[in-house]
Amino acid sequence: MRKRVSVIIYIGILLYLTLSPGNAFAQYNSSKNPATLGSPVKSMVELGSVYSSIYDITVTLLETVRGKDAMTRLKKADTNNPKPPKGFEYVLARVKFGMKARAVSDKLTFDLGDSPLQWSALSSDLIEYPRVSVTVPAPPLKGTLNPGAFAEGWIAFAVDTGDGRPVMVFDPDSGGATGRGKTLFFEMFRDE
Repeated sequence: MRKRVSVIIYIGILLYLTLSPGNAFAQYNSSKNPATLGSPVKSMVELGSVYSSIYDITVTLLETVRGKDAMTRLKKADTNNPKPPKGFEYVLARVKFGMKARAVSDKLTFDLGDSPLQWSALSSDLIEYPRVSVTVPAPPLKGTLNPGAFAEGWIAFAVDTGDGRPVMVFDPDSGGATGRGKTLFFEMFRDE
């Protein structure tokens, strides 16, 4: 009887973890099924050149600002920030990024936000938008992350003004990673 109760509890916990809307695991995250605003997505990065170690990461898109509001914030951050190209508008994304070592001896760091390939935006038909170089509001999402730490900050994109469903992408094969988890996708906006 005790064994049966334990199995039922185990199955219940497993179902809760896999079906809970607050946790999107990387295997269910895709360009066709991007994480929604506020949903943490878990994956991993592999660091180290000779003896590599796997670190768990959690990425959460906390907030997005688009169009006029994004331009106002960019101008406040730096008056020299240019207007977006014709037919485009800026999107600012505030992201929380956490990294955890799997072993106590794992002490490698991850460079966040410095790689041009880490963060990108895709159109609703999955074509990558050109990168932009602007000064984002403080704090920017960048720096060196130690195991057990997290960073939170802003990144910027330019998307087509008519695109109602752009997607933010994080590529874990960056920031000094030698191996990778799955590329992660986040829904920046949804046309209602």
